Amino acid sequence: MKKYSYWNYVKTGGWQVVINFFHNKKTYCCNHHSTPIFTSTWRPAENGYYIKQWYWQQNGKIKTWYAVQDFSTYNKTIDTCFPEWFPNEIPQHQWFYESPFISSRGRYSMKDWGKLDGNIDDIPTTFYNCAEHLFEHDSINNPHIMFGYNGSLGAEDNITKDMEDLNPPHPPLNLEYIVNQFKLRYNVVPYKEDIESLVEGFLRGVVGDSHWKKGEDYFVSECVRKLKNHKKTYRLITRMLEYHGIPYVPFNLDRDNYEDFFELDSWLPMDKCIRDHDNTLDNHMPLKRQNKLPQLIDRVLCLM
Repeated sequence: MKKYSYWNYVKTGGWQVVINFFHNKKTYCCNHHSTPIFTSTWRPAENGYYIKQWYWQQNGKIKTWYAVQDFSTYNKTIDTCFPEWFPNEIPQHQWFYESPFISSRGRYSMKDWGKLDGNIDDIPTTFYNCAEHLFEHDSINNPHIMFGYNGSLGAEDNITKDMEDLNPPHPPLNLEYIVNQFKLRYNVVPYKEDIESLVEGFLRGVVGDSHWKKGEDYFVSECVRKLKNHKKTYRLITRMLEYHGIPYVPFNLDRDNYEDFFELDSWLPMDKCIRDHDNTLDNHMPLKRQNKLPQLIDRVLCLM
């Protein structure tokens, strides 16, 4: 089987790939896209269970931790990766944020435990030494981290500027090894054509309450700002890959089929995977605001 790198960015189907690799009992690696920098990996065990392993850098040294998770059915995988929300509607964690340690805010979140509590180094140095272990996995999400970039790719200004300048803030010392490993992988770069559905996805799951509290105009303008970064991202990724001589294939999320790009034995119903993720698991929009969704979509589209 090929080894893949899925060059996902905001709202480009990363979860849909992951859930089907789990469904097929494949190994997977997901880098956290921003700071704090850490990685989670999964390897299948017996009876539908997976062994999850975390990697992070603390006081200049690579640290790891393990957990066993039940992925024996679709629903159990969902329950593990997207546990019930607290009454105040703050999620305990999503699958790539999960921490084995509770933070000072009372959440099992690597963002809280690693960044707010200061348990993960701000500047990665030795972290990249775990690359050899990460490349063993069948597929990798958020691979830009391994080139020294960090940030919410496809939404935020800083990483867009770094990618435009081909100037990662934390370039790894073993970059040549990393580049050569990516040349051996099947690199898939997704992009969206259906702008209206992309806008809806951003309104539901990228901008949220912190933006809405500053008013509807601010909420809409922030959505537009992030979408303008998103519009640039496909070309920035492919240009960076071309700069390093890394081959890639484009993947049109609206017209192409996942089954044609990933060699898996069986597939979950993709419509259901997308609908569950976008409408429930990664939908942060309160019902009252959802009633205004058509008008908000129109406002954003007029400013694009």
